[in-house]
Amino acid sequence: MKQTDWIAIDTQPGRAEGWLLRGTDVLTQTRIDAPVAAPSPSDAAPLVAAMRTALSAPVDLPILIDGLALRPVPVPGKPAELVPQPLPGLTASALPPLAQTSPSTGLLLGGVARLTGFFALNPRWDGVIVMTGPVTHWVQVSADEVVSFQSALSAALAGALTQAGLAGGPIDWDESAFNEALDSTLSRPERLASGLAALQAAGQLGQVAPEAMAPRLSGLLTGAELAATRPYWLGQQIAVLGETTDARPYVTALERQGVPCLRADPVRLALTGLIAHRRRQTAAAQDDETTSRPAQ
Repeated sequence: MKQTDWIAIDTQPGRAEGWLLRGTDVLTQTRIDAPVAAPSPSDAAPLVAAMRTALSAPVDLPILIDGLALRPVPVPGKPAELVPQPLPGLTASALPPLAQTSPSTGLLLGGVARLTGFFALNPRWDGVIVMTGPVTHWVQVSADEVVSFQSALSAALAGALTQAGLAGGPIDWDESAFNEALDSTLSRPERLASGLAALQAAGQLGQVAPEAMAPRLSGLLTGAELAATRPYWLGQQIAVLGETTDARPYVTALERQGVPCLRADPVRLALTGLIAHRRRQTAAAQDDETTSRPAQ
């Protein structure tokens, strides 16, 4: 099979990873700024143009994107079998997100390629995949299929509260401060709101060191989240997908509960998943061409 150049893009809140590939071989890789909100198909053109420029890529190369706000596909579903949707006016297609309405309403944007990559490297893995970021998703999987998921905004809340001045001190990691706060809300999640107020007052009174404010805030929010998602991690096999800073609170909290965590590089998984989808896309196009070719 002829190796064709193409572009893979993984879009996450605030940034996008891009690769220029020849077949499965990476020629160039870059990261650019992207909108915090997932771009809609009609807003994809500026992202595509910026990525082409950053990669110094020709304008006519095919592009495969994950992370756009397309019409979602309901779960349960197998991420690897989702069909990329063409983007009007562009030589590009995008993977649809996953959504559910029960047991809770949820939308999993920018996770299909990562899940596909995880399953490619860990076939038939059963358990829960924790996908960290501004929105954290607890994804129950079995036989390469997403069964259900539950989402939380702990990281986004931490960012908003930090901007509001609750934890504006130096960014540092104090595990003992994190664990103390974690334990308080994991055992009594109804104390979250009062715990946040107490943390704010303690900071204003100088009773908490500035460098301990952020880990305490993270601990309070993570503890309440673990209490809410207990069915997703208690007695489960767990994998955590996320950048080091995003993933650390979850790995620390879960391992403190005696739950070992498999760590995985989300960028590597995204590329692996996009390559797998591109391979399926190319094979399907070749099958269509063969079927439509008149008999000799």
